Amino acid sequence: MGKNLFHMLHYAWMHKRQRKILPDLFEEQVERTPDKMAVVYANDDHRWTFRDLNSYANSVANYFSRLGLRKGDTVALFMENSPEYIGLYLGLWKIGVVVAFVNHNLRHESLTHCVRVAKSRALVFSSSLAAAVADVMDELEAGGGIEVGRMCFAVCGEPAGHGGGSFKRLDQELQGMSTSPPPLLAGKEADDKACFVYTSGTTGLPKACVIRHTRFFMMTHGIHLFAAVTPDDVVYNSLPLYHTSGGILAAGQMLFWGSTLVLRRKFSASNFFVDCVKHKCTVMFHIGELCRYLMAQPGRPTDTQHCLRLAIGNGLRLQIWKQFQKRFFIQRIIEFYGSTEGNVNVVNYKGTPGACGTVSVIIPALNPLKLLKVDGNGKHVRDSNGYCVLADVGERGEAAGQISVRLTHRRFDGYEDKKATSKKVLRNVFKPGDEFFLSGDIMKMDEEGYVYFCDRTGDTFRWKGENVSTMEVEGVVQQILDHRDVTVYGVEVPGMEGRAGMAAIVGTEETVNLAKLLQQLSLSLPAYAVPLFVRLSSSATTTGTLKLKKVDLRNEGYDVDKVPDPVFFLHPLLKTYVSLTNELQAEIANGNIRL
Repeated sequence: MGKNLFHMLHYAWMHKRQRKILPDLFEEQVERTPDKMAVVYANDDHRWTFRDLNSYANSVANYFSRLGLRKGDTVALFMENSPEYIGLYLGLWKIGVVVAFVNHNLRHESLTHCVRVAKSRALVFSSSLAAAVADVMDELEAGGGIEVGRMCFAVCGEPAGHGGGSFKRLDQELQGMSTSPPPLLAGKEADDKACFVYTSGTTGLPKACVIRHTRFFMMTHGIHLFAAVTPDDVVYNSLPLYHTSGGILAAGQMLFWGSTLVLRRKFSASNFFVDCVKHKCTVMFHIGELCRYLMAQPGRPTDTQHCLRLAIGNGLRLQIWKQFQKRFFIQRIIEFYGSTEGNVNVVNYKGTPGACGTVSVIIPALNPLKLLKVDGNGKHVRDSNGYCVLADVGERGEAAGQISVRLTHRRFDGYEDKKATSKKVLRNVFKPGDEFFLSGDIMKMDEEGYVYFCDRTGDTFRWKGENVSTMEVEGVVQQILDHRDVTVYGVEVPGMEGRAGMAAIVGTEETVNLAKLLQQLSLSLPAYAVPLFVRLSSSATTTGTLKLKKVDLRNEGYDVDKVPDPVFFLHPLLKTYVSLTNELQAEIANGNIRL
């Protein structure tokens, strides 16, 4: 760990000293392997060499430079996965433009917000998303600062849907453009802004996280070192390029370390291993619920015909870790933890099941991660001097990272919104004037330094005087129901302290045996953690990175007048789940049924 960290900091220091930015490092890779395959697009088998990708990036740089874009300007990319996506941000970086990686699932207010908050001067979007852009054209031009007729570009085919005639076709615009390198960029620094990556927006509008050139490279370098990804590896990525895992960590193994990237437009559980077999992939990236979706697929010969030796990602639940590894013959699983904007980054490079990272218990200073002890309400525990207390081994605490401007891996750039940034900083933690980034994630650490994710602050709830981890309950329910989509959250009950557990399960009364579920839950969970309410839904709402959304579910609670789905209640006298009616709900509210 110490050796790898030294390498990362040394490279960062060299790049700062030499004023190298990301396209400089990519061009060095192009010189090393110009004719090697850089990107293979799995959807149509189109192949790009490093030379091809660099030529496309040069044409992008020359075109947007001619339009008047300069260092410090921002261009928003609202695109599905494609090789052009990578070529676009490389080309824009060559002229010092900052790139906003906008989630292509956003619509209306969320979309215009993301374009505006980054102060974008231009918008490039996939032609398949033309209708979504057409819906917000007036807002973009009026308050977004974008000249739609001049600075709004459709790419990768003819625009689909209404409004297509209002946009420029970037594919046509780039034809005949010089593929020679643009003029050298004056005044560039390794600490310049490279891109904005947005939070998932599960608790409000997405926030634009600032990623600088040094941080972008350090993240890819860390995965390269700890996971031992080599130039001979073929990396499979179906994660969105607008997200850190797909657009930075996976793509970065190709950009700076010479691996070949196999890219799919979007995740497909049925095509995942088919692609891996066809293209002889050796490394896969995953996030969120992706591995569970793969486990839920029927068995196929391709499950074990692939060449995958390594899976890298986060969000693989302990309950299916070993099952996943055994079923798909994955030799090694590397889990990492790190919020996009934060400085709390750890890697479980030894593959200990369930752990999301490792910190040194011999030399704790190697990593800025600290677990701050919290009480039952999620508040930081302070000692008699007013300073925070560290969580003991096996005790839950909020992950926090010490902030340092001097050290790249401890820097906290936060969001483009300075007010939002200040809310994530805790001061006077262990001594006067020190500052820590608050991750909002509850974790625990064992005696060997392995770190385990428990829950998001606000997701863990308290019932019958005990803390309930929604992540733990979700994992148990999913295992019982053969990896079905499940979202667990706490709901308020009139007259009761804390929140009762509620599970939203994708299924019907015919496909979900509630009696069997209750029997298995009673064997696997303490009584206070068994969900008091169950909601059977037709589908689950997830973010673009396959994380389950809970805010709307939590707000609707178990109110049968608000919830459009069937709701069931664990009756304390009948000891079984019964259909929740208005009468039964009134009995609960009046306290006539003792919970």
